[in-house]
Amino acid sequence: MSFIIRSKYLLTMDPQYGLIKDGAVVVKENKIIDVGEYERIIKEYPSIEVFDASDKIVMPGLISSHNHMYGILSHGMPIPDAPSTFIGFLEVFWWPYVENLLDKDMIYHAAKVASIEMIKTGTTTHADILEAPYAIPGALDVEAKATEEVGIRSILSFEATERISKENGELGIKENLEFIKKHNVSKESLTRGMFCIHTTFTCSPDFLKKVRELANQYKAGIHLHLEEGDYETIHALVKYRKLPVELYEEIGFLGPDVLASQCVQTTPKEIKILKKYDVKISHMPVSNCEVGGGIAPIPQMLEEGLTVGLGTDGYIVDMFHVMRFAFLVHKANMKDASVMPADVVMKMATINNAKVIGMQDLIGSITPGKLADIITVKPKLPTPVNEENLVTQLVVFGEGSFVNDVFINGNLVMKDRQILTVDETEAKTKLSEVAEQFWDLIKKKAGGS
Repeated sequence: MSFIIRSKYLLTMDPQYGLIKDGAVVVKENKIIDVGEYERIIKEYPSIEVFDASDKIVMPGLISSHNHMYGILSHGMPIPDAPSTFIGFLEVFWWPYVENLLDKDMIYHAAKVASIEMIKTGTTTHADILEAPYAIPGALDVEAKATEEVGIRSILSFEATERISKENGELGIKENLEFIKKHNVSKESLTRGMFCIHTTFTCSPDFLKKVRELANQYKAGIHLHLEEGDYETIHALVKYRKLPVELYEEIGFLGPDVLASQCVQTTPKEIKILKKYDVKISHMPVSNCEVGGGIAPIPQMLEEGLTVGLGTDGYIVDMFHVMRFAFLVHKANMKDASVMPADVVMKMATINNAKVIGMQDLIGSITPGKLADIITVKPKLPTPVNEENLVTQLVVFGEGSFVNDVFINGNLVMKDRQILTVDETEAKTKLSEVAEQFWDLIKKKAGGS
């Protein structure tokens, strides 16, 4: 099947094509085959059906390079006596009352609604980490069932950690390995797997080395949390007499296939080591503030030449909100309004994120030969959107509700803000029921502890 998407403005995110007024994209099956001005395109492809978005911006689908779909279950959840530190948040609340209580039914319904919400706010690809130590084996298969039903492009991983036990850590490694064997048939697959570990304070060096060896063998990459709070830095210095990144370097863990998320407390010395090994970074500015982790040194990482993308962390879903926050928070932190300009932030959510997840040849820009992951956006703003300010308007004032249509892998999965693949109302109703049951379970556990 072939079709043309006509636009008012075509934001390609490809330096060769740039921003095209009255532009058009030609799609054949699941690939983009041509890009240019509509007048030329329609003459060269006169018999192809036109999808009319001539009053909208057409752009690449946004990418979230770090999220937790199950996190949607916790939105609005009351937290009595909320801990003041990040490690306290994990030990006192998140681990015992969220991660440890998740089951496959909760995981499925959360993944389904999170996928719907991502699509409705313009995210077409995401790299997800599932943290549910008592839901394995088979938890990733359940998550994949939900994401494939909705039709979103997904890189799924299970957080292997020894915090429960060494045996549970081995089960986590196996969960990733079996999923990778099943799904990593092609880089173009809608669903793929990735290895994942937690941190240096929940995983032993021998455990980390084993994951590194498997990642080398299966070419699947490794996703991890790095220095989300200051606890990991302190722990590594006390236990190993090294900073976390120095420990990773010593055991031969680092490489261009490592996706380090958070990096809030990463030092200048560690930034240089990460650059040395071309480690990719995913930045979560909103959730870092929510848990009191701090503000990551992203401008310094970008200046060093690291590839940095953006993620939601599951705390929120809308990548437009993440972009706006990334645009603002570093200006305040550095007392410099020139840092993190809008065009840099937009790159982080598209072409940078494609590099972060190892898919730069397939997604992240509207380029001939790449997969047709495309969104249409109709800004509802009081001021004009034009060629000079389009990116700034989207980054600073954009909302996920501006997204009108979504194509993933050449398939129209949302039209006029209506999800076409699953029953959105039914999915959300079921999730609400599951969330109530989950919250009741937490209250009972808290009352009995």
